[in-house]
Amino acid sequence: MDLLPYKEKLGDYLSKYHNININRPFNCLNPDHEDRHPSMSFSHRYNICKCFSCGVVYDIFDVVKIDYGLDDFKDQLNKISEIYDGKTIYEDYVSYNNSNDYEVVDYTNYFNKCRRNINKTNYLQSRGIDSKLISKYNIGFDEEKQRIVFPINNNCFFARGINNNLKIKSRGTSYLWNEDLLKNSNPLSLIYVTEGIIDALTLETINPKLKVVSLNGLPNTTRLIEVIKKENYNGNLVLVFDKDYAGLTAQKNFKEELDKINISSFSITLISNYGNDVKDVNEALLKDKNKLVNNIDYFNGTLEVIIKERNETVEEDFEIWKIKIMMNLLRKKLQKKIKQNLNTTKKSVILNQQEE
Repeated sequence: MDLLPYKEKLGDYLSKYHNININRPFNCLNPDHEDRHPSMSFSHRYNICKCFSCGVVYDIFDVVKIDYGLDDFKDQLNKISEIYDGKTIYEDYVSYNNSNDYEVVDYTNYFNKCRRNINKTNYLQSRGIDSKLISKYNIGFDEEKQRIVFPINNNCFFARGINNNLKIKSRGTSYLWNEDLLKNSNPLSLIYVTEGIIDALTLETINPKLKVVSLNGLPNTTRLIEVIKKENYNGNLVLVFDKDYAGLTAQKNFKEELDKINISSFSITLISNYGNDVKDVNEALLKDKNKLVNNIDYFNGTLEVIIKERNETVEEDFEIWKIKIMMNLLRKKLQKKIKQNLNTTKKSVILNQQEE
């Protein structure tokens, strides 16, 4: 098989899925290299990227391996083909078993073992995650490899090292976290979409009623599009990616993709009133939880009003519809202000009576 056409995709892959300007140095992609000063460069001639600090050299297969945790070359090749050709090289690379070393793996026993060890680490608690969610999603701890294990389904998991934050994914299809939420939708359905599972758990920690799906990596937007089409999702998506250049750019580009297939979506940031040192909702949770609670309550309430009004006034002129939404929001703010003034007045009356 000629792999050159795939290797030539590295520049496009870095630009589209990592939002990297390949014409200038960028931060090293090596998970073990904390690159504070951009030291990796892309070679247009050889279709590789090389770090001049730690010395690693990657082609597109290496980068996809890191992004998706795919150790098997067949998995890497299939993922690249899925991204660029819309299909896999092997007929079904999850169940492909023409060779004895490439079969479906049932991780149930592994999950059970890890779940029993979850009390041997406080990593998720240190990230502010509600302990009820740890039980809800059967999250476990691999003591030997020192990593948190997030079961996606019986044949797939995502893991995160507690000492180096190294991200690992089991071989095979890159499923979404909570992708079953995309089933049985209606025009009022509202699902938040985050880059990573920790951010998804953060939103659910703040508001257990929120429905949240995680991509498990920006390149996995292809999987989300696939599931949307498969399940005929007709609800609304709220994109809440990281507040860094890569996240904001990917969020903008992905919304445009959703618009093309007529999926209602909202591109927002829940942490605009935090400093530049906060790049995602989990960091915001740890820095100022109350502020994040208020932000989420405000945005979610506003979105629910917008979605409800939009579905009730499909035939209305769009400008009139926008005015109605703004009036409704202003009315709520005014009611809150009046209530605050009444409370202040009552306190003043009580004080005056006491003085008399």
